[in-house]
Amino acid sequence: MSLNDSFFVSEKLHEKKVTLPDGSEHILHFREVPAPVFIRFREQQNSADEAIRAAAVANLIAASLCEPDGKPAIKAEQAMKLNVAAAQALVTAVMEVNEFQGKKPSPSEAESGSSSS
Repeated sequence: MSLNDSFFVSEKLHEKKVTLPDGSEHILHFREVPAPVFIRFREQQNSADEAIRAAAVANLIAASLCEPDGKPAIKAEQAMKLNVAAAQALVTAVMEVNEFQGKKPSPSEAESGSSSS
């Protein structure tokens, strides 16, 4: 048995519009992150060490935010300096990019549990 591409993160970059509280809109690019990155993020969020918990969001942003050519757009150290509104907007975009990797089933497919892919 071999797994099809829907089991794996895509190499495709996702363009997202990120809006900050001041109303400014920014078109940014994000990559899907593999499961171990998300597992590490969740473990860091639950760490007893405050510094590790504080770095969790910055590490996730740095793993996903990229330039249009796919190169990393920010280092975790830089992401640690983001203001709260910017960090929240970026994490929201990261979660959106990674929540529904691949095709989202239509309502009828979701009800039947089948997919045409």
